[in-house]
Amino acid sequence: MVRYNPFFWFLKFAIYVGERWLQVNGGVINAVADGRRDQRFWLATRYFGWRKLWNFVWVELQLRFARRVVWGSAYEWEVDTTNICQLKCPLCHTGKGSIHRDQGVMDYDLFTKVVDQIKHSCMWMTLYSWGEPFLNWRIHEYIEYAHKQRVATIISSNLNKPLTPELAEQVIRSGLDVMIVSLDGVTQEVYEVYRVGGHLDRVLANLRLLDQKKRELGSKTPHIEWQFIVMRQNEHQLEEAKALASELGVDSLVFKKVDFPHGENDAEEAERWLPRQHPEYLRDDPFYKPYQEDGTVCWRLWRSAVVNWDGGFAPCCYLTDKSEDFGDANESTLKEIWNNENYITARGLFNKKFTPQKWIGCLECSVYQGSRAARSRGPVDLKPDPVLLQLNGGKPANGNRSKMGQGIPGPEAAIATDGEEEAKLEEAQTEALD
Repeated sequence: MVRYNPFFWFLKFAIYVGERWLQVNGGVINAVADGRRDQRFWLATRYFGWRKLWNFVWVELQLRFARRVVWGSAYEWEVDTTNICQLKCPLCHTGKGSIHRDQGVMDYDLFTKVVDQIKHSCMWMTLYSWGEPFLNWRIHEYIEYAHKQRVATIISSNLNKPLTPELAEQVIRSGLDVMIVSLDGVTQEVYEVYRVGGHLDRVLANLRLLDQKKRELGSKTPHIEWQFIVMRQNEHQLEEAKALASELGVDSLVFKKVDFPHGENDAEEAERWLPRQHPEYLRDDPFYKPYQEDGTVCWRLWRSAVVNWDGGFAPCCYLTDKSEDFGDANESTLKEIWNNENYITARGLFNKKFTPQKWIGCLECSVYQGSRAARSRGPVDLKPDPVLLQLNGGKPANGNRSKMGQGIPGPEAAIATDGEEEAKLEEAQTEALD
């Protein structure tokens, strides 16, 4: 096992020291949520390759010099195989219905095309963003392909879709490395305050099934992480959660601070959700983002990238709308997009001497707007190009025969509940994956 290899312990120490010397915005270590940093390091070493390491070092060096054209590639990838979700969480863009992008499931051929292009640079890939991964019925096949290409995989699930023993076994055998389960309460009345439309009994049954199947198969993966966002309505249940975690057989329990929708600055809304009895789960600024610009650059433009289900390529998950995409993975290679005009403009925004010539979504981002370069540059008189959308209807850009708009009008397609609406959602999923 890699943990017993002295080389990786030396590498871990070198990264720690290097971060303190050359850090940007708190460094890559602090960019990972509390409770996950050690896990993510060892996950990256599980699929270690020299090309991945040199790409990591090369990208980090260029980030320090804020190069607009980057030699190398992002090493943290977010590939959203579906943006459909059956819950309506109040602090999620999907739950709020504030995303302007058609809904559907990523075409399998597009997914393999993406993986083939990033497999030599990707340290880990998260197969989720604004949707529920298990609403992609073939998610285990997507995971298995990435695993065979030696790409570390992570999914985050509300685990509200009932799992069959067959599906649970398929997910375990797929090679999935980490499964984050969002579970913010140990009683239904507390849990459903935030996970609107969720069923606690389903989540617990699914966790027990996964634990049982892991034992039967003798598998240590996936590492199952229970993520508990500490909020006002559930902060009294932390000790109960610890006790239940032992009973369920999860591998780790991570208590997470509240994240508010990007760009939101509503003090009253913060007061509604922030805990009172546990100040250790409060930030000095409740709306702070871990990649907040500190006078240098936004590191996401160098380290990470997002591919949405429809092939839309974005620098981060907070540029949610189709109009804010930097490119289309159906039409261009990822390498071509990585240094196209949109990316060069975005990286250049953090240089006071650079004058942008086109509108990009980063111009409306609070990370950029709070930067020294933005304050020095002042308002930029640029407007976005119009984008014609067929929300929840028509043929998606990648050719997937999604029919999310048929029988499930408007944004309600992402908020299916029990009974008839859930049956319609599953029917649409079947058609999309045929």
